[in-house]
Amino acid sequence: MGTAELRPSGFNGSPTAERRILLIEDSAVLSRRLVDLLSEPGRLAVTAQAATQSEALLKLQEASYDVLVVDIELAEGNGVAVIRQARQLYPPDAQPLIVVLTNYASDFVRDHCFAAGADYFLDKMRDITLLKGIVVDGHSKWTPPVPSH
Repeated sequence: MGTAELRPSGFNGSPTAERRILLIEDSAVLSRRLVDLLSEPGRLAVTAQAATQSEALLKLQEASYDVLVVDIELAEGNGVAVIRQARQLYPPDAQPLIVVLTNYASDFVRDHCFAAGADYFLDKMRDITLLKGIVVDGHSKWTPPVPSH
């Protein structure tokens, strides 16, 4: 498997003046580093953080976000469930960019993340330097599945 992987698809979203980011990460040390990396006045703002699945789902109910940066292995719950819920909460024309940032960068985990609705899959150890560029320039490529009749 290469470094950062993008799920193939078309474009849905469009950038706003300042991208609102929900950071879902259970490591306090890494969270601080990511907030520093992803904070740029007028361009990027980490407007909420969550360390557990339940906190993340609550944050998704309370506000809307342009970008979700999601760890898969959380202190309680998992990021895949958060991704699925986020895709259900947002209307098709307002889907957030969802970037997975994980230490579990296997093909199996990647495939589950893409199936749940992730747009990008990054390995924390190899790809963290790519994160800011993706958050600044990326768009959601997710399209809702077509129901079968």
